Amino acid sequence: MLPHPSALPDLGDLLLPHPGHPAVVWLAASLLFLVLTYAGYPLAIRLKARLARPRPLAAWPGTLPTVTCVVAAHDEGEQLVRKVENLLALDYPSDRLDVIIADDGSRDGAPARARALAPDRVRVATNPAQLGKPSALARAVPLARGELLLLCDSRQRFDPGAARALVRPFGDPRVGAVTGQLRLDAARGPGAYWRYETGIRVAEGRCGSVVGATGAIYAIRRELFPEQLPQDTILDDVYVPMRVVLAGREVVYAEDALAFDRELDVGREFTRKVRTLAGNYQLLFLLPALLTPATNPVFWRFFWHKVARLLCPWALLVALGAAWNAPGLLPQALFAVQLYFYGLALLGHLRLGHAGRVTALCHTFVALNVAAVWALWRFTSRQARVAWVQTSTLGDG
Repeated sequence: MLPHPSALPDLGDLLLPHPGHPAVVWLAASLLFLVLTYAGYPLAIRLKARLARPRPLAAWPGTLPTVTCVVAAHDEGEQLVRKVENLLALDYPSDRLDVIIADDGSRDGAPARARALAPDRVRVATNPAQLGKPSALARAVPLARGELLLLCDSRQRFDPGAARALVRPFGDPRVGAVTGQLRLDAARGPGAYWRYETGIRVAEGRCGSVVGATGAIYAIRRELFPEQLPQDTILDDVYVPMRVVLAGREVVYAEDALAFDRELDVGREFTRKVRTLAGNYQLLFLLPALLTPATNPVFWRFFWHKVARLLCPWALLVALGAAWNAPGLLPQALFAVQLYFYGLALLGHLRLGHAGRVTALCHTFVALNVAAVWALWRFTSRQARVAWVQTSTLGDG
């Protein structure tokens, strides 16, 4: 005889018998935070960008401004020579664009070879020893002749129209800095993550200031570049633009100012990301004004784009532990889903170079969150490097 319907367990009791259980609350809170960080904010900023009325930017009055390209380098070899060739060939009046190589104690002779390409347009500011990128920039920037500084690394190649595209928004006096777009040659693993990141930056740029800049290609008014760049600065390409924002100017995104690079494998991307995220931790100490809405005009963007991602690894750990301890079929199912996800990430790690698209994405996601934890340890133990890691092993900062 079948049991009476009233004797059957309620489906809700099976799925989630104790909604108020502490583990359930922690599970819900951690998952909500992760969803808001990785999906909610990107969707919200894209919706805002879609609804925003495009703001016309005034053209630069009269003759194009003078531009000094500052190329930071340390033992870059022929890569530096090719980059200077690329800069000299940009579609920009040759009498209004020059190059300074911010050389951090190179010993390979590459800066001299690059200068020989056009001695009247290329200069070298050399540190006597390897002191770090901030020191190299501090030596080079005061020598700049241009009204605008175009800062870049030696690795990435510029589109011929990149300089004109970067200069165009400066016709608006409210604009203090302009960042370009870095395009990678792949869409798996780190390349897919960078496409996701680029989508957020494009949306931010269409409805206000972006949070930071792409270190491979950005420009700033010379008078806004800090006179004193802290010598231990890890992320000058975030520190400098955020100083611009705190000063009341805007950092805009020029979608047609293009630089090109190749995708790194996950191992080298992990190394780069540890340094980058350690720089984000450092930024909170160098510029504490970023942490208050009263002083930071882009506080919520900065929080969800930068700060929240530093908290995500801990939210992932809470979600896993809470799902294990929470009663009910739903938490158990969520625990199984998480184990499956991490299993795919492990498979992607074991099959480096041969992983499918999904396993590569899972591996990249987990690796970047592990990098955030490792970055915190390196920062708190003062092991984050400010000296150079060659750009041949790094992507955009």
